[in-house]
Amino acid sequence: MLHPTVRLLAWGVAAALVHWLSLTGLALACAAALAASVWLARPRLLLLLKRTRWLILTLLTLFALTTPGIYLLPVLGDLGPTEEGLRLGLEHLLRLVFVLASLALLLQTTAVDELVAGVHDLIRPLSWLGLDRGRVALRLMLVLHYVERAPPGRHWREWLRGESDEGAPLTLRLQVRSLAAADFAVLAGLTFAVAAFIGIAS
Repeated sequence: MLHPTVRLLAWGVAAALVHWLSLTGLALACAAALAASVWLARPRLLLLLKRTRWLILTLLTLFALTTPGIYLLPVLGDLGPTEEGLRLGLEHLLRLVFVLASLALLLQTTAVDELVAGVHDLIRPLSWLGLDRGRVALRLMLVLHYVERAPPGRHWREWLRGESDEGAPLTLRLQVRSLAAADFAVLAGLTFAVAAFIGIAS
C-alpha cells in the first residue's frame, strides 16, 4: 500500500485537477470513481451522499434558476430553469460526486492512524512556524477515534462536556513510516500531472 501521505496528496490532486476536465472526461472520471467506491466502500459512499443531499439539491437549483440562457420552460419566465444552468449544475454535480466517491475510497482504504500520520507529514512546513504538529495529529486522532466508535444517538454536546462511556484510559500512538520507492514514483507522476495541467491551462 502507498504511504498515507501520498494517498492524501493523490486524492487532493485528483480533486483539484478534475475541475479542468471536459464534460465527457468528467463524466468518465465520475463513473469510474463511483464504480470503485460502490465496489469497495459502498456504506461510506452512501453516508457521504446522504449527508450532502441538501447541498446537491441546492447546487442544482441555484445553477438551473440563476444562470442566464435559453429557458426550458418559457411559460415560467425568469422562474424557469435554463439549458446553460442545467449544464453548469450537472458539471458541478459530477465534480462533487467524484470528490465524495474518491473520499469514500480514501477513508475505506486508510485506517485512522494512517490518516493522521499522513496529515502529520503534510503539515510539516507549519512546524517551521512553531506549530506542534505532533500534538495536532494526536488531537485529530482522538477526535476520529471517538467519531468512529461513538454509540448511535450520542449528541455532540456530550463530547464537548467530556462525557465518556469508556472507563479505561485511551492510549494512542502516532506511527510514522518512511516513503518507499513506489511512493516516490507516484509523487513523480503527480508532479508531472500537475505540471501538464498547468501548461495546458496557461
